[in-house]
Amino acid sequence: MVFLFSLMLSGYVKAQVNNPKLVTVCPLAGTDWRFIPELSDEFNGSALDTAKWYPYNPGWKGREPGYFSPANVSVRQGNLILTSKTETLKNIPPEYNTFTTAAVKSRKRMLYGYYEVRFKPMDSRASSAFWFYAIDPDIWTEIDVFEICGKHPDNTWENKYFATTHVMKAPGVDNHISDNVEWKAPYRLADVYSVCGLEWNEREIKWYLNGEVIRTRENTYWHQPLDMNFDSETMPEWFGLPDPKDKKGHFKVDYVRVWQLKNGL
Repeated sequence: MVFLFSLMLSGYVKAQVNNPKLVTVCPLAGTDWRFIPELSDEFNGSALDTAKWYPYNPGWKGREPGYFSPANVSVRQGNLILTSKTETLKNIPPEYNTFTTAAVKSRKRMLYGYYEVRFKPMDSRASSAFWFYAIDPDIWTEIDVFEICGKHPDNTWENKYFATTHVMKAPGVDNHISDNVEWKAPYRLADVYSVCGLEWNEREIKWYLNGEVIRTRENTYWHQPLDMNFDSETMPEWFGLPDPKDKKGHFKVDYVRVWQLKNGL
């Protein structure tokens, strides 16, 4: 079975090189979904739709030393593009230096549904990530659909797909709860477009990559409406910092499509 799955993905990668618009996964068969256009985006214009997105994270300047620069957010050739650069901007806090990165955050919160993204991680040690979170007075939860290090001196990192949940604060929770799965793709993730999915309902959360379920967990805490985010961060303690000689990296998102069940769950 593992060999067959690897063979199928090898064919998928070759097909992606020849036809980068090939794969779409949802809606999931056998389930009554409705498409939610106000939460979806094909990124086909010439600029970010600021009615749907902030071109930065309003509550966070970035993970030090990488600063979230709105200038690093663009829409071109049917893609949202988040860029990381080797640069230090003027008139920003001194702890942000050497690198700028990028973030976009949804203006609307969302709860439960199927979320599908076609994406290509940046070829850099700056992260490429798709995630959900919200910070409220009594609850702070997070679902990380993926965090990827596209380039690393240890090239085994370049196949790793991290799918994680966090609870920072909730009624009855005294300590940070973090639950991580490290799934290894049989190809280098930054080389091609992939299609990920997140199925999130009252009972469970499922992570998909190219139509395969790669993680399932019980939904014990994630019943809070969350903001949707794409970003790139410097991860000094985890991925290590990018090489300053690598001037730029580009995280590309072809689309995000959102469905919700007609019964609302």
